[in-house]
Amino acid sequence: MAFIKPSRRTFMIGAGATLLATSGRQAAAAPAFKTVEPGVLTIANSNEMPAIAMENGKLIGSDAEIVETIAKKLGLGVKSAQMEWSATVQSVKSGRADIMVGNMGWTPARAAALLITDAIYFAGTFVLMKKDQPFTDKITVEDAKGHSIGTVNGFTIVPEMKKLPGVTEVKLYDNSDGVVRDVVAGRLDFAVVDAPLGDYMILKNPNWNLKQVPLMHDARFPQLTSKQHTVMGMNQTNFDLFDAVNAGVKWMWRTKQNGALMRKYGVSNPDYLVPPEKNPRIGVDRDAAGNVIGPGAHPTKDFSSLFA
Repeated sequence: MAFIKPSRRTFMIGAGATLLATSGRQAAAAPAFKTVEPGVLTIANSNEMPAIAMENGKLIGSDAEIVETIAKKLGLGVKSAQMEWSATVQSVKSGRADIMVGNMGWTPARAAALLITDAIYFAGTFVLMKKDQPFTDKITVEDAKGHSIGTVNGFTIVPEMKKLPGVTEVKLYDNSDGVVRDVVAGRLDFAVVDAPLGDYMILKNPNWNLKQVPLMHDARFPQLTSKQHTVMGMNQTNFDLFDAVNAGVKWMWRTKQNGALMRKYGVSNPDYLVPPEKNPRIGVDRDAAGNVIGPGAHPTKDFSSLFA
C-alpha cells in the first residue's frame, strides 16, 4: 500500500555499519559509479522489518538483501542511513543518500521527485485476523460488515476505511504494534497494516495464531483495496547508477531471487509477485514499452552484462 508512514519506532535496531562485501573480481569488472560515499551505496530507510534493519552490524531484511545483492554485482558495498520515513525522499533528492527502500510504494508525487526503479514486488492489501476467522484465500469489503477494523493513524487508507459499510467500529492506533496486539487480544476483529510487516510479525510470533488474507479490489475503495508497486527511489541526476540498479532489479525477477529473499523474512504469499492488472505508472514515469519518461527521462544505458 502506498501508505503515508507516520513516525514509527517499532522493531528499530541501532544502525550505522558499512558493509563492504564485494569481491575484487566483481569490483574490477564494474565501472566506477558516482555515490555519496565512494564505493558504497548509502540506503535511506526508517529501519523497519521485514524490509530493512541492522542486526549485529549487518543489514537484514528483504529489501535490504535485494539492494545488497545488486550492489555486490556493481562492485559496491552498502551502508544504512537510518532516519524518519518522512525524511527519506529529501535525503535522496538532495544527494545525502543514494537510494531509499522499505516497502516504498510508488506514487506520482514520488515519481516527480525521484527516479523510481521497476517494482521489486507488489504489496497488496491484506487483512490481519485470528486464524479462527472463516476467511482463507480472500476477503471482500462486504465481509467487514458486523466487525471492527483498525489501522495506523495517518495511513492514506483511513478516509476510505471510515466509509466501509456496516463495520461496528474503525479504530486508529499510533503504530502497527498496537493494532496487531489488539487483534491478538481479541479487542479488534480485523487490522490493515503494511502487509510485509504483518507477515514478519506472524513469522516471529506463531503463538499469536494470526493470518493475513488478501482483500479483493473494490472500485469504490481504490486506495484501500489496490495493490502497490513496491519500488526503490534514487536521485534524478545520477542516471548511470539508476540504470545499473534497475538492471539488477530485472535480474532479480529473471532469477527469482526477490521472491526467495522475501520468503526468508516471512513474506511468502505468491500474491506479492503478481502485478496489478492496471499499471498506474504508464504515462507518468514509464511509457507503454517500459522506458523512463517524466522528470527523470534519459536514454537508458545497458548494464545487463554485469548481471550475466
